[in-house]
Amino acid sequence: MSKLKVASIIIAMFSVVGANAQKASNTQVVSIQTNGTCQSCKEKIEQGLAFEKGVKDVNYDLATAIVKVTYNAEKTDVEKLRKAINKLGFTADNQKPEKGKSSECHPKKEEKHSCKEGDGHKH
Repeated sequence: MSKLKVASIIIAMFSVVGANAQKASNTQVVSIQTNGTCQSCKEKIEQGLAFEKGVKDVNYDLATAIVKVTYNAEKTDVEKLRKAINKLGFTADNQKPEKGKSSECHPKKEEKHSCKEGDGHKH
């Protein structure tokens, strides 16, 4: 009888591991070129994307202007991620921000520039 219980426990453990492996296979990583230029831009992009459905991790590299997003492909896709970046006021793989949206560091000509000194870029 105890061998049967042990075998049942082992089978149950493998079932759980198999289910987790299937979930992990839906995770993908995409790199999106954008136009943030300072620490404020980095924070806005990372924080904004972190709240998108299906996003697991976000890392924006200021030196390359590339945001790497780890996401669940069952819950979102690359196009939705690009649109989310556009809604924040930034370009995404050459897609322009939504009309009327502009990041704080990329204002329209008539707007005042709101970056602070020391944000990491020249004016």
